Amino acid sequence: MRWLWPPLICLGFTACSDRYGGHPPYPATGQVLVNGQPAGGAQVLFYHLENWGDKSIVPQGRTDEDGRFVLSTYAVRDGAPAGEYRVAIEWPAYRIGKRVGPDRLSGKFSKPNTSGLTAHVEPRDNELPPLQLQGKVLDIKTPDASGRKRSRREDHQR
Repeated sequence: MRWLWPPLICLGFTACSDRYGGHPPYPATGQVLVNGQPAGGAQVLFYHLENWGDKSIVPQGRTDEDGRFVLSTYAVRDGAPAGEYRVAIEWPAYRIGKRVGPDRLSGKFSKPNTSGLTAHVEPRDNELPPLQLQGKVLDIKTPDASGRKRSRREDHQR
């Protein structure tokens, strides 16, 4: 029975060491600012620039009311693999259940190849520089339970 333990321990370490296919996540947080103001409720997606073969790894996060986000890749809030990324951001006008409103930035930053946004994740804890977006913000009406549409300004006055 003693001779069985060393091979089992080695097998366990081997299985665990490749859990992420050679791309382990590192804690990564950041902030999205639109015209200098926090963008609460924005969806942030990181697209890795290196070729990882058949793997499609897209770390992502959603901003809180202060525009801050924590990236998730394999599990909630686990971070992102180290490397260079193109970044895409969508800022929906509202979220009601599964319904998501149109992008308040008209899709200007929604495609990684045209957003002009990049980020670098190091193999350590990362506080990324703020993603500074400049552009016209659409004033889109938010439907309420009665079907009446309210502007985002009315929502903030409540």
